[in-house]
Amino acid sequence: MNYEEFKQEVADRIKEFLPEKYADADVSIQTVVNNNDQKLDGLMVKLEDSNIAPNIYLNQFYEQHEDGRPMDDILAAIADVHTQHEMSQDFDVSRLTDFDSVKDRITCRLINAEHNAEYLADKPHTMVDDLAVTYHIAIGKEESGTMSAPITNSLMEGYGVDVEQLHQIALNNMDTLTPATFKSMTETMVDMMLPDMMRNGMTEEEAREAIAGMIPPTPDEMMYVLSNEDKFNGAAVLLNDKVMDDITEKLGQDYFILPSSVHEVLIVPKNDQMDLKTLESMVQDVNATQVSPEERLSNHVYAYDAKEHELFRADKAEERAAAKEAEASKETAVEKTSAKEEKRQERPSLKERLAQKKDIVAKNEATREPRQMNKDRGSQALA
Repeated sequence: MNYEEFKQEVADRIKEFLPEKYADADVSIQTVVNNNDQKLDGLMVKLEDSNIAPNIYLNQFYEQHEDGRPMDDILAAIADVHTQHEMSQDFDVSRLTDFDSVKDRITCRLINAEHNAEYLADKPHTMVDDLAVTYHIAIGKEESGTMSAPITNSLMEGYGVDVEQLHQIALNNMDTLTPATFKSMTETMVDMMLPDMMRNGMTEEEAREAIAGMIPPTPDEMMYVLSNEDKFNGAAVLLNDKVMDDITEKLGQDYFILPSSVHEVLIVPKNDQMDLKTLESMVQDVNATQVSPEERLSNHVYAYDAKEHELFRADKAEERAAAKEAEASKETAVEKTSAKEEKRQERPSLKERLAQKKDIVAKNEATREPRQMNKDRGSQALA
């Protein structure tokens, strides 16, 4: 069975595996441009009285079919994903065009600009070095996940705002909609292992104690994980200046930022043993072997300037410093030129000074009596 035949069979049979209420549901498959311009085929099963439904990507399920997984198992899994992500409350999609209704729901994401040329073509975005910030409306959040809608150029125009305003609104909403989490690698490992340990009958306290005994003690943490509470598009936390400044203060030193995916980044304190080339190789290797194409953020390592509140590529640090120095020199030169101009304007020009002296001489001549008259008066006196 080829991929086209696989998609058709899913569309034809998926209702057999869904609850009875989906008997008259509308089934469609649409191609969606995802992160890094990855084109994925999404299955939507929408009830007649519903205006929204989860989009389930079929590409990964076809790979499972090729690996030998039975078709009925795949259809059952797709149906299970659909019911788990079904929103309990309907959302009025007409509200998406009402700025007052959505402004407190606007969030941002961080993606690779070069690899998202097609995706970014119809969407407002802000460049942060070689990364792009996009904007989205949070529709709802449930235990099974979150649902959102991207803001397009046409939506933004309808709102009557520009990209700068959209960006600031999204940043202001971050602490409320996507609170940051910053944990050591040890804490992160404990959180990952905790659910499995508790499923074995342990209490949370017992599980944490057991996990702590399994992880070798480390006097100084060498790596931290930065994300948001949902662990979804958590790399955008890098845009939160307050969080980044707090990290700088907590670590007491500069640090590298390793983009492990669009969902999280790793924070690595700088020291003499840290080699930028080695870190870049590590990021590239992890991206190639461990991260799915649609979840990759970048193959580069980044750094953060706490003084300037700027995120930048670490391999461009010297180039960035030189550019800032040139800009500072240019500003200094402009200030000096302005000062000279002000001084020049305060001091009359040579032409103006000559004119002023000419006026003074003319006034003096006008008040002085002619010489001949003085001579005549002198003769009269002698007589």
